Amino acid sequence: MNSHKMRVLFVIALNRIKKNNKAPIYCRVTYNKKRKQFATGVFISPDYWNNASQTVKVKEKESKN
Repeated sequence: MNSHKMRVLFVIALNRIKKNNKAPIYCRVTYNKKRKQFATGVFISPDYWNNASQTVKVKEKESKN
């Protein structure tokens, strides 16, 4: 029996920061050593993003999304 590992990560694209100082959040899905990445349509300030836990650091009104 083969076991395949699937990972889902949320990453912030710091190279695509807009004029309002917000960057898009991307979803990265890896399955069977193949990676696909797509935009979630959500933008957040890089200061409020925690890379380690892939969550919003500060409770702001937009963080509920």
